[in-house]
Amino acid sequence: MRIYRNDQFIQRRAKIGRYAFFAGAGVLLFGLVFSFTSTAPEVLAVSFFTLIIGFILTQVSVYYGGRYARAERPDEILAKALKGFDDRYTLFQYATPAGNVLIAPNACYTFAIKMQSGTIEYINGKWKHRVGGMKRFFLVFNQDSLGNPVRDAELEASALHRYLIKQLPDVEVPIQPVIIFGDEKAEIEANESPVPAVHAKKLKDWLRGPGKSGTLSPAAHDQLIKLFEPTTPATTT
Repeated sequence: MRIYRNDQFIQRRAKIGRYAFFAGAGVLLFGLVFSFTSTAPEVLAVSFFTLIIGFILTQVSVYYGGRYARAERPDEILAKALKGFDDRYTLFQYATPAGNVLIAPNACYTFAIKMQSGTIEYINGKWKHRVGGMKRFFLVFNQDSLGNPVRDAELEASALHRYLIKQLPDVEVPIQPVIIFGDEKAEIEANESPVPAVHAKKLKDWLRGPGKSGTLSPAAHDQLIKLFEPTTPATTT
C-alpha cells in the first residue's frame, strides 16, 4: 500500500495545540494571581473573563493535541491498521478535502477516526459511550468527546464528494464513509449503525469481507490517484 501523508499539515496543527496549551495556562495563571493580589473593583469581571478565555484555549489544545500531537495519532493508527495491502491501495492523509481517504480497487473510502476508550454502542438510533470511574466526570469537559460518529463520517464523505463533482464531473466514484475506533480498550457494539463502524484492528478484515463493495472502474481509480497524487514520493507499507 502506498501512503501520501501531509506532514506539514500535521506539524502546523500540533504547534497550534501546544501554543494554545501554554497560552491557556498563562491566561489562567494571570487570572488567579490577579484575583489574589488586586484590590480593583473589576477584579471579579477580570477573573471571570480570564477563566473563560483560558478554558477556550485549553479546549483548543485538547482538540488539536488529541489529533495531531499525541503519541499515537489517529492517522498513524489507521495506516497501521491497513498495513499489508498491495499497491492497488493508496491512502491519502490530510492531502484531500477529507482527512483520510483510501482509494481501493473497488471503491473510495473516507474515515471518521474516534479515539475514545470504554464501551461504545449504537442502540435505537443513538450512540452511547460508557466509561467508569473518574473518566465519566472528565467527559463533560472533554472537547474530544464521542459526539455523533455517523454525522462526522458523512461530513467527511460529503466534503470529498463535493470536491470530486467539481474536479471530475464525468467520473462516477462510489464513496463509502467508515467509522473507525482506534483505542485498544474500546469495545464496539454498533451493528445497527447506518455507517459501518469497526475497530481499527478489524478494519482490514472488514475491507476484505463486508466492506468489499463498490463499482469503481480501473479508469476512475487511475484518475483519482492522478488527481490527489503529489510530487513527493509515497511511503510503501
